[in-house]
Amino acid sequence: MKKIITSLLVIAGFSAYAQNNNTIFGIVRQNYYTYTFNPVDSSIISQQFDSSALRLGTINPTTGYVSNQGSFAFSESINLTGASLNPYENSFVFIGANNINTLNLTDGTLTASSGLSNPNGQGYFDNFRFNNADSIMYGLSRRNYTNPNTGQVTGAVYLAKANTTTGVITEISTSPVAQSFALAGSVVDPHQMVYYFSTGSNLIGIDIYDGSIFSNVPFINPNGIAFDNFTYSCADTSIYGLIRQNYFSANQQFDSSTIKLGKINPNTGLVTEVSPYSIFSGGYSLNAGSTIDPDGMIYYFGNGEAIIGVSLITGLVVSNQSYSFENGMYFDLMRNNQNCITARADRFANFATTNAVKNEAENFSVYPNPSTGVFTFKDTKNLNSMEVYSILGEKILSQTNQKTINLNGFSKGVYFARVNGGVVLKLVKE
Repeated sequence: MKKIITSLLVIAGFSAYAQNNNTIFGIVRQNYYTYTFNPVDSSIISQQFDSSALRLGTINPTTGYVSNQGSFAFSESINLTGASLNPYENSFVFIGANNINTLNLTDGTLTASSGLSNPNGQGYFDNFRFNNADSIMYGLSRRNYTNPNTGQVTGAVYLAKANTTTGVITEISTSPVAQSFALAGSVVDPHQMVYYFSTGSNLIGIDIYDGSIFSNVPFINPNGIAFDNFTYSCADTSIYGLIRQNYFSANQQFDSSTIKLGKINPNTGLVTEVSPYSIFSGGYSLNAGSTIDPDGMIYYFGNGEAIIGVSLITGLVVSNQSYSFENGMYFDLMRNNQNCITARADRFANFATTNAVKNEAENFSVYPNPSTGVFTFKDTKNLNSMEVYSILGEKILSQTNQKTINLNGFSKGVYFARVNGGVVLKLVKE
């Protein structure tokens, strides 16, 4: 993925992997080509990519106009698997040519550029997002393993963080959390301190505190074949994205598609529609990414030619403006730093399950989970004491030598049970 991509557009039939005071920032890209002309009629026979110019820019979603943020521009390749906007350091971070680059939000100048390095292997850092709750940028460290006997290559990804000044990648996960990832997007839930990404078939949540798997659920998408361009909204603590459904004729030729705004329950994988009907057809650009205006409760995405705003409340299109540029052709990796800017962690580190405790946790699994109120231990022979805490860390229940946990008198949400003073189980009450 470390290459110039002139356009990465999700269309039906194509599987994809994807602000100060509510300003939407992004990378303005201008590509240049070498053309071969027909000597007879001067028509273009072929074109070949020659070079590009990248700038930091902003877009006005009500007009579609993309302005340069200062005059600085440089030639660089761009990795479309992530971008991060740090409102506290006034910076926009992206990766190109295996360098991690930092741009100043005020004037667009390059303030840092370092090669990525990973003490554990070749350095790749993908699907990264800034976490406002702890001011750290999290993403996926990607490594490949080659079997010396068969030559077969196996992928492995780990939750990691990166130093934007030195380029050093620090892996948080002690073992792989998946073999690969999809470009559907990634989010950080700063309240629960969980990083979510897609493998294409599953939504995986990683505990930011220790890098272990917090949740792993298959996508349940009754009304679509894909859930893409997802992003987290601190305005209502939900994960929103685009539901795509493709339709084919009798001979399996692509016929048409529908696109709706949707959201996903990360505990169950269930994708539900917000839009009452299809809001768009044709495709959407993974290059552009997506972002949320928390004040207007609007989800923005690009289709390669326009920026489209969709209401988080009604699911209907509230704006659709064609791009126009001060100097550029594409607007990539859009981010708004007002979303989640005041977020704080509600789940604290003492409720992170360490890997040492995880092995013992298998003896204390409960069912059903999620539950409407009553959770039952599968095996109680080693169970002595148990305490239940709210997501804010408040102890709400304490009991000994009991087979069930009864939360019928409590609100829906996430709770944590500490068993025998050590093992932590996540409980989801529906």
